[in-house]
Amino acid sequence: MAIQEFPAQRRTVLGKQVRQLRRAGLIPGVVYGPVVEETVPVSVDYREFVKFYQRAGHSTLFDLRWEDGSQSVFIREVQNDPVRREPIHIDFFAPNLRRPVRAMVPLVLHNQIQTSAGVLTEARTEIEVEALPATIPHQIDVDVSGLEQPGDAIRVGDLTLPPDVIAITDAGELLVLIEAVYVER
Repeated sequence: MAIQEFPAQRRTVLGKQVRQLRRAGLIPGVVYGPVVEETVPVSVDYREFVKFYQRAGHSTLFDLRWEDGSQSVFIREVQNDPVRREPIHIDFFAPNLRRPVRAMVPLVLHNQIQTSAGVLTEARTEIEVEALPATIPHQIDVDVSGLEQPGDAIRVGDLTLPPDVIAITDAGELLVLIEAVYVER
């Protein structure tokens, strides 16, 4: 799988002056991590970032490129405005690509069937895994077609993970369950 690229600009505007950046359609951010000697202040285009983040999420490794440099990064944290719910700051984490890291990876349910015997309940939406940064999956697909009766469940230990990816979340942890439907009379 090819590593995606995302453009950024090195930022000289710091402190409270970043409001000007936001008005200009940019989101301030920083690049930091064990392979970065000094924190790099950057800014990214608001619209491009929102589209990219919806598609890539926080567990995708990608190259962040600016004028005089680039770094392979994860999106560690996106701070949102509490009223507008829009991103106002981004932390990009640059891991050591030769050392395993832990990350929360979203679960995506597939092949859901309608059953009158119960209701499909999703107990977790993501699990923690450990792997080299380049092998951390963007998402983990969960096939729920085998769940038919109340009490049928899928646990972390039932997942088929890519090679070299280890689940840190307990193997007995419940992910998806068919719960019985009770009708009051």
